[in-house]
Amino acid sequence: MPGLRTNKKQDIIQAATLLFAAQGFDGTTTLQISKKARITEPVIYYHFTAKDQLFTGIISETFARYFAHLDGLPQKTRTEFEKIANLIALHLDIVEEMPDQIYLAASACPARLKDPDGVCRRNIETMHRRLKNYLTGGLEAGIAWGEFYPVNVAATVDLLIILLVGLLRQKGLKVMQIKGIKQTAMDFCRRSLVKNRY
Repeated sequence: MPGLRTNKKQDIIQAATLLFAAQGFDGTTTLQISKKARITEPVIYYHFTAKDQLFTGIISETFARYFAHLDGLPQKTRTEFEKIANLIALHLDIVEEMPDQIYLAASACPARLKDPDGVCRRNIETMHRRLKNYLTGGLEAGIAWGEFYPVNVAATVDLLIILLVGLLRQKGLKVMQIKGIKQTAMDFCRRSLVKNRY
């Protein structure tokens, strides 16, 4: 079609994401990526110095979108529990939005966490820090206002982060496909924390 242009770099990223998710990083060649993206192999190296840089770009973009969703969560809510409910929903819904990216991050990042300067380690540390700050503020406010039972805030925050990351990872890896898990997780947290049911 005259005038129709595609972004070759984005085509490469999309093809690599699909292939890395389906075959694994090590099981995917740049030749396979070039065929999937309908380009020549040298075009990949025009945009990316190596396959690893392509992986880094995909993971960075995935976490950037995740952090944008975190930034979009309301800071002021009717109750402090709504913040926890919003986080549960975010972590399950984002898998629907980016299934291949989340699968890739959930399957490939754990093996790369030993690299302190690696894209996985940096982003996961940022994720934990941001979740910890968001949850700590909400729990402290909920306890102060009498919405929540008095709990060990630091330990409860860590437990909630484990729950959130576990939900994301299990659904992202397609291990868990339990209907109603979102509502069950919310109900469990509500029963554990909220003094007065609403």
